[in-house]
Amino acid sequence: MDQRDDHTWIAVELSRLGETKVEEGTLDAALRSDLDVHEFHPIFVPAVSYTKAGKRITLHLMEGYVFVASGLPEIRYFSLEKKAYVNQVMSTQGTRFQMRTLSTIDNDYIEKLRSQLRGMIASDLDIGDSVKAVNGRYRSLEGTVVGMEGDLAYVHIAMRSLQVVASIPKVFLESNEGEESSGFLRV
Repeated sequence: MDQRDDHTWIAVELSRLGETKVEEGTLDAALRSDLDVHEFHPIFVPAVSYTKAGKRITLHLMEGYVFVASGLPEIRYFSLEKKAYVNQVMSTQGTRFQMRTLSTIDNDYIEKLRSQLRGMIASDLDIGDSVKAVNGRYRSLEGTVVGMEGDLAYVHIAMRSLQVVASIPKVFLESNEGEESSGFLRV
C-alpha cells in the first residue's frame, strides 16, 4: 500500500469524565455519536478492557487521550470541545489572522502504539485462554492457548475439516474472554 493512502490521526485530550468513559467502555460510542460517523471510521482508544477469571481488567497504554482518524470537516473535531468528556482537540493556533489548525499524527506512530498495546495484552495470556489472531498467517482465526514458549503461544485452532496447533507470536493475539474492548481490538 502506498503511504499516501495512510490516514493521519487527530489527538483528543480527555477529561476525567472521558477517562471514566474509557473504563466503562462507552467512549467509542460517544465519539461516534458526537462526530456523526459510521462504525467503520477509525477511532483508537489506547486501552483495552476484558474479563479474565471473572475479574474486569483494563490495560492503559496512554491515559488521557484518544485518536480519531482524519478525513472529517475540522469543525466536527473542534465541536468535541463542547463535550464534558473532552478537554481539548490538539491543534495549533495560527497567527492573528489565521484560524486554528488541527495537529495530525502519522499512521506509523499509531501503529507503533497498537503494537505496544498488543504486547501488553500478550504478556497477560495464560494457557487455556480463548484468543483470536489479529495479524499474520492465522489472522481472524480463533483458538485456545495450549502452551507458551518465549514470545510464542501455541494455539489450538479447530476448523470444520482441520485441527491444528499453530505457533503464533503472542503480540498477534487478542483475548476473546469477556471481549469488552477498546483500542486496537476494534480498529
